[in-house]
Amino acid sequence: MPAVQCRECGRDVAVHEIETTTKTTPDGFDTRYRCPYCKSEMRDVKTRIV
Repeated sequence: MPAVQCRECGRDVAVHEIETTTKTTPDGFDTRYRCPYCKSEMRDVKTRIV
């Protein structure tokens, strides 16, 4: 299973564990990703998959 390392707490988070929030905007969708352990926002998830 691919994982992403959280920059705040340093833990490897499996892709299926990442918390996501998607909101609609006038331009489409805005999806935000969050670490389930330290709750910090995770950016560039697609480019940081281990």
